[in-house]
Amino acid sequence: MSQSVTLILFPQTTYNGGGTANVYSLTGNSQPAAAYYLGNQDLQTVNYRLTEVTGNIVIQATLAASPTEDDWFEVFKTECANTTASTYTNIDGNFVYMRAKIEDFAHGVVQFIKLSY
Repeated sequence: MSQSVTLILFPQTTYNGGGTANVYSLTGNSQPAAAYYLGNQDLQTVNYRLTEVTGNIVIQATLAASPTEDDWFEVFKTECANTTASTYTNIDGNFVYMRAKIEDFAHGVVQFIKLSY
């Protein structure tokens, strides 16, 4: 089956905090995951493109139809140390919503984090 939906989990974001002393975290907007529209669909692909990023890219999911902050759990994490990459990961799970976070963001450019299914 070809992928028919592509959503932005995190738009282009640039930060130059001057090193690990000035870090912060950002959370993108939640987007409907595969199970939201397609019921039993359980395969999502997360694409991301980074340029010299130092921080942690975290993908979270929820099973709740109206999630609160406590409903989110981690389904993927990658630690970046001055990382430049354009890659993807497949995530299996019957999730209702997904979102991306950048934790301990010290510097770099996150060109995008996209969700496809």
